[in-house]
Amino acid sequence: MAIFGSRSVRALLAGAAAVTVLATAACGGGSRASDQEAGGPPEREEPVQLEVTWWGGPARAEITQKVLDLYTQKHPNVTFTTQWQGYSGYYDKVNTTAAGRNAADIIQIDNRVLREYANKELIAPLDAWVGGTLQVDGIDPKLLDTGKVDGTLYAVPLAANTGSFVVDKTVVEPLGLLPPETGWASWEEFGSWAAQVNQATGGAPWAFRDESSTMGAFEFWLRQRGKELYNGQAPGFTVEDVTQWFEMWAGFRQSGAASPAEVAQPANGGDISKNTVITQQTAGTFSYDNQLTEIAKGTDHELVLMPLPGPQTGAYARPSQFFTAYAQGDNVATAVDVINFFVSDPEAGAILGTERGLPPSKQVRDTISPAFDEQLKYVLEFDERVTAQAGPTPPVPAQGDSQITRLLTAASENVGFGRQSPADAAAEFVAQVTGELERAAS
Repeated sequence: MAIFGSRSVRALLAGAAAVTVLATAACGGGSRASDQEAGGPPEREEPVQLEVTWWGGPARAEITQKVLDLYTQKHPNVTFTTQWQGYSGYYDKVNTTAAGRNAADIIQIDNRVLREYANKELIAPLDAWVGGTLQVDGIDPKLLDTGKVDGTLYAVPLAANTGSFVVDKTVVEPLGLLPPETGWASWEEFGSWAAQVNQATGGAPWAFRDESSTMGAFEFWLRQRGKELYNGQAPGFTVEDVTQWFEMWAGFRQSGAASPAEVAQPANGGDISKNTVITQQTAGTFSYDNQLTEIAKGTDHELVLMPLPGPQTGAYARPSQFFTAYAQGDNVATAVDVINFFVSDPEAGAILGTERGLPPSKQVRDTISPAFDEQLKYVLEFDERVTAQAGPTPPVPAQGDSQITRLLTAASENVGFGRQSPADAAAEFVAQVTGELERAAS
């Protein structure tokens, strides 16, 4: 288990009822003195035990463990302990373990916390290993750059994915309402289609749930309008933008296109087992394309992928998750070697498939894709088709971003349950986001 030495403690995240703190490194994100020098080789002789933590469902846990077992098979001196859970509350746990001086050696993160964790020196800079232990030549530079903060590499993309809308073909096709594979030309057309589905089903199931709290969909919609989530360390959107977003979803609910808020709320935390296509409460759901495999495991219905509504300029090839090395780990070099194994080894790639997303390395992807089953080949084809039309990759999110999804969920539920008007909720949301970003940067 990796431990902290003497560290100062700084506030990182404010939750609804408590403040979680991270211990920050005293000097430059370096590892403990007992570790190899930055850029040095992994430990190959002495016993090493690393802890790995990630979020995801049982399918992800199974394949991740298989890859770790394969690494141990090839390097018997290295063994692993693991912790995994659903996305909801995941970062609270990571932050708590960091504050308690026992963070995992390898930490799965997404781009929402990358800048924070780099600035807090929780995760190690990796450039010293690039070209040696860490082989990243096969990763598209645009994708690899998503793991950089101010030009320094801190995180390696485990996979790439893009936004999608999953449609329950078993429900929709008999109604004569299966959309074309190109999806919907606009959000208005999308709402009209959904209202027709609901009229045909009587709301059992609904066409889709109220997803006004879904950050990926909100970001996509903003990018279609020529905006990003952030403008440096400030919101990239206005109160008017958010008001229009909430009003669009209010219109969907009123027309019967979207479910009531009470149907949506259990799924708003991101627990895939509560996804409303799996629970068969809706005939569609926003999702990242790689999640099709896990959603499909939860239902006996046939599912298909559609692009999100409107121009695909809102899309981008995004890192589904990163692996990062805990800066104060006892064996950072070995942790980096394990991370490299996940992204560069074809055997590991064959085990991982596309559950986290498409393999980031082109060499690995080209090697293993001929053996993909039909579902994985379908995901690959969809992803390549959408990303070919996608807009540019956005910059690394602002520090403090990890709290913005929570704020959007609260604001959207306030509107959905009638506690606030779209305009009032939007004004409060933008003010809260602005304050959160200012606090995070202070």
